[in-house]
This record gives sequence, C-alpha cells and structure tokens, in this order.
Amino acid sequence: MFIYFNKYVKKSMILRKSAEIKKYSTISIISQRLESRDFIFPYLVGLIEGDGWFTISKKGKYIMYELGIELSIKDVQLLYKIKSILGIGTISFRYRNRSKIDNHLEKNDNMVIYRIRDKFHLKNVIIPIFDSYPLLSSKQFDYIRFRSCLLGGIIFSKDLLSYTRPNIPVNSVKSIMNTSYFSSWLIGFIEAESCFSIYKPTNDSSFIASFEISQTDEEVLIVAIHKYLKLTGSITVSFRNNIRFKVSSVRNIENIINFMERAPIKLLGYKKLQYLLWLKKLRMISRYNTKINIPKKY
Repeated sequence: MFIYFNKYVKKSMILRKSAEIKKYSTISIISQRLESRDFIFPYLVGLIEGDGWFTISKKGKYIMYELGIELSIKDVQLLYKIKSILGIGTISFRYRNRSKIDNHLEKNDNMVIYRIRDKFHLKNVIIPIFDSYPLLSSKQFDYIRFRSCLLGGIIFSKDLLSYTRPNIPVNSVKSIMNTSYFSSWLIGFIEAESCFSIYKPTNDSSFIASFEISQTDEEVLIVAIHKYLKLTGSITVSFRNNIRFKVSSVRNIENIINFMERAPIKLLGYKKLQYLLWLKKLRMISRYNTKINIPKKY
C-alpha cells in the first residue's frame, strides 16, 4: 500500500513538474519571438481584429476570461497552426445551421473555434502579444477592460462592473496608416475579412476581378486600409453601419497585388488558396494580364 502510494506521489510530482516546465518554456519561446519582432504576432492581431473577441462572462459567482476566434471549417488548419505556434488553447467545432435534405440532416456552415481561457496563459502569453501590437479598431476598448480585470485579479461576478464599448474611434486614419506593424496586421485582417473574386457582369462579355473588405462600425479603419492600399473608388455604408469597399479597376487590382507581394508575411489559411486561384484566373483575362505583371507564385 505504501509502495503504491509512494509511486503515485512521485508520478504526480513528475507530471506536475513537466507541466510547469512546459508552461514556462512556452512563455520563453513567445518572449523570444516577440523580441525578434516576428511578423506572425501582428498578423494574429489583425486576424483577431476581424473574427475574434476578448470577453469576460459571468459563470455563477465567478467570471470567465476568454480570447476566441471563430472561422469557417475551411480554416481548421490555420487555427491548428496558430495553436501550435502559441502552444496553448483548445480547438472545438460547431454547426451554425442544419437543413434536412432527403430525410438526412445536412451539416452546413461548419465552424471551428480556437479558445484560450487559462488565466496563466492569458496573462503570460496573450497580454504581452497584444501589449506589443495593440488592436487598431474599437476592439481595443474590449481588450483594455479585459486586461485591467485580468491583471487586477477580479474573479467574482459581483465585482465585475457593467460595460458598453465606447462609440468613438480608437485611432485616426493617419495614426493607423503610420503604425509600424500595419502591413503584417493587414494581412491577418485580409485573411479574416476580405474576398478575392472573379465574376461576369450580365452586360459585359469579359470577366471582372474584384477585391473587397467590410467591417461593421469601423469607418476610420476601413478608410485607412483604402488609403494605405492606394485604392480609388467609394466606400459604402449600409443601413446596419457595415463599412465596405469593393474595387475592380486595373489600377486597383495592380495595387492589391503589389501590396500582397511586398507584405512581410504571407496569407496562411484558406484565403491563400483563394488568392492563388484569383491570380490564376487573372492571368487569363486580357483586361488585366496585358497591363499588370501578375506573379506566378505567392
């Protein structure tokens, strides 16, 4: 009995020690990569800016902190790649809609979610990243509250003050465009919020290429992106305050390609495949291939 107990205690101590070593090893690796100004981190911030969140939710008498990002199942490998880079978090799946076809449930819009809830990991891995590369949209207000509560040690629901995100811009167009990591951030944001497409208008015999980006309640951010990419054309605002631009002219498409080629980091998810197919089709459209140097590789 004593021998078994002694073995159990030793095994528990070894497992606990191994877990502690792994925790601090992860922090050390992230710190080194932050010091080397690894482009993956501003890319990650841009991705979160598009499709992620910082939330504090009540769970009984306690509160739960969460950083999350939800993408289409097409980007499952991207989220596993990010999980591998950070060395923390969990991956889960969900179905947004289900439809019944031929008496069988067809699973549509399968989504993949990456979450980080461990307070140690949030404090020692996530906070340093988002302190080094601040969010550029109003999500920064969510982060500031999140950071303040987490580092302030708030754990009980009764101590959590009510919160409404301020309806004011965090940055100006100029300050966003002058952000040192903006090009890497923008690749992450394009990964989340853009669309590369080819279509044929009903009144035109040739195909048209387009690039578009949209975001709700973030006019300053969208204007900054539009100017940074040196695009022409208008920015539209829907009745739900969705800010959007869509460009298709030869000069605009050329400017998009030039940015994608010069950016310090490449697309890493499904959007990379979409972009490669877009380039391939562009090479077959005389409107573009006779006036633009379209790269064969990305």
